[in-house]
Amino acid sequence: MLSETELAQFTTAGVATIDTPLSGVQLAAASATLGALMPLPEASQPPRFRVGQACSFFDQPLLDILQEPFFEEVAKQALHAEQVEFFQTAIVTTYPQPGAAFSFDQHVDIQYCLSDLRATPRRMVCSFFLWLTEVNERRAPLMFRPGSHWLIAAERERDEVLRRQPPCVAGVSLAQLPALPYAEPVPLLARRGQVSVLTTAAVHGASVNIDTEPRQAMIITFTAAGVQIGLPEGQAALKRQYDADLRPRLRPDRVHIVPMP
Repeated sequence: MLSETELAQFTTAGVATIDTPLSGVQLAAASATLGALMPLPEASQPPRFRVGQACSFFDQPLLDILQEPFFEEVAKQALHAEQVEFFQTAIVTTYPQPGAAFSFDQHVDIQYCLSDLRATPRRMVCSFFLWLTEVNERRAPLMFRPGSHWLIAAERERDEVLRRQPPCVAGVSLAQLPALPYAEPVPLLARRGQVSVLTTAAVHGASVNIDTEPRQAMIITFTAAGVQIGLPEGQAALKRQYDADLRPRLRPDRVHIVPMP
């Protein structure tokens, strides 16, 4: 669970990296599953070193992690919610890129108003980036600008139209965001089995893997029950189908985390 200090860090900075109760056996099984599902693409043009899947897998080692009660309980803390619901999931492997210089993307996946972040429950998505491998400064760390979501939210709060709209997932590059005094990007480093609890409303981005080993991550997201978060139509349709296919595959005591249509 989140300590008071970690919860404050999530609230203020937008990220807190914490330990999980997952066992070495669970982590190894999940890592092997990612290896089988997403090998390094061969002869792709241009070459691809970052591969991923979203809301498309039902492998038991990954389902066991997705329905682990730990994530539900931490999401309740982060969102100040009595009940939370599964939102989306993805898996990503970033392979070493020979000869590449370190670089990274910068964007947000969603934007909020101050009233969204200050609501009870919070009208936002809680994202878990579970690190299935160690993440060091060379192994494609997620680059993150702490607190940047608050600056964007304050800017949006001034717009009466935006205040009335529910938050909606929509990728926006740093160049397209307001020119605000964002903090410098920092790498999120972690041990294997730790999870970064974060908001993708903060400016962040994937980096190049200049290490010798792949970086693997599983992403799980939750929202407070009843909170509306918009999705592009393609993603919304995919979520509806995935929820329907996921529900009967979960343990009876965990089915409640998947929202009913």
